[in-house]
Amino acid sequence: MWKFRTAVLALGVTAAVVGGAPAAQAADTWQAFDKNCVTVIGFGGAIAGSVCAQVQKRVTDTGSINGYRARVIVTPAEGHSLKPTTHTWSSDGATNQICTGGCAPQTSEWTSAWTPVKATAGSYTARGEISGDYIFSVSASWSNWTRIVAKCVDDAAGKLCVYRHERAYRDVYQERAKLTVTPSAGNWVEPRWVRVGIVSDGTDDHKTRDLCDPSCTRRTAPWSVTVSQTAGNIGSNYQRYASAQVALPSGEVRVIKASLSN
Repeated sequence: MWKFRTAVLALGVTAAVVGGAPAAQAADTWQAFDKNCVTVIGFGGAIAGSVCAQVQKRVTDTGSINGYRARVIVTPAEGHSLKPTTHTWSSDGATNQICTGGCAPQTSEWTSAWTPVKATAGSYTARGEISGDYIFSVSASWSNWTRIVAKCVDDAAGKLCVYRHERAYRDVYQERAKLTVTPSAGNWVEPRWVRVGIVSDGTDDHKTRDLCDPSCTRRTAPWSVTVSQTAGNIGSNYQRYASAQVALPSGEVRVIKASLSN
């Protein structure tokens, strides 16, 4: 899996001084961020219950976010047991036990303790066993977009940049291309399309956004656009890329491509 950096942030309390006297500020609050539930199937296709991954964000009194935490909730169907085992945050990739020493099989609704607080957003995945025979997995939340590679071109008409971003989103991986144009004074840039994709073992899996539907637009001020999709599998030989096509006042039609290969 793709891995991102993380840190543990300790909850703090701050105070403000008003008129020479300390005034207590509102405490940070935990708020809903994402929750994803799945129905789990056991032996013979029988419904064994449901499992939910829940993620909360910690919000300060000024509205900023300074932490995330997660937990798993299992609701076994009658005659079945669900045993949570491990969980992982994409922000660091480490796999940890949900219960110290291992969880017992649960035959009624059960909620785990919250994970330690994470400073950065990420995809949280919880796993477990279904009546000892099958495995379940459920994910919630997502990481921030991370810039992987960029390509900028300086032209008489202005500056043209293409960026490739990637992130974990629940149980999938997403890729995004971003085109930015900054026309120089008195000039224009006409974006035609923007594309993101992966060439894996000779197969190009990509998504293109047509910027000329219903008609092309000449941009005379800073402007940007994105396109994203769920990333495909990566083989032994690959190229991860983002690209875009623009028309310039000189009559040139230029393709800008940012890519990373193994």
